[in-house]
Amino acid sequence: MPRVCKVTGKKTMVGMNVSHSMRHTKRTFLPNLQKLSFHSDILARDFSLRISTAGLRTLTKHGGLDAYVMAKPISRLTPEMAAIKKAIEKKNGKAKEKPAKKPVHKPTRSARLVKKVDAKKAAAKKAK
Repeated sequence: MPRVCKVTGKKTMVGMNVSHSMRHTKRTFLPNLQKLSFHSDILARDFSLRISTAGLRTLTKHGGLDAYVMAKPISRLTPEMAAIKKAIEKKNGKAKEKPAKKPVHKPTRSARLVKKVDAKKAAAKKAK
């Protein structure tokens, strides 16, 4: 089982031990993972997650597992948390809806450019 936090995505890092004589030897830095059980009110079941203490603080800040999962877009969640979000959306009856298209941003034109374009249009009309 990999040592990865299911909330924050923290994982094992590699670094160096540096002795007093400045001798460098490789070492690993492990995340502070805890195996905890969280209850989903919407799904009415428990989820056993291996999360870091920072991940625990994040879940507490958001108000629990359900609130955290629903607040984040699926692209920002780990695969396990994305599966929980999909199950919650399915239970709530929210089908996978396509997001509405954002209007295309048209940059504003300067007054000088507008006059220039209008002059070209007028000249084109006179030529016809």
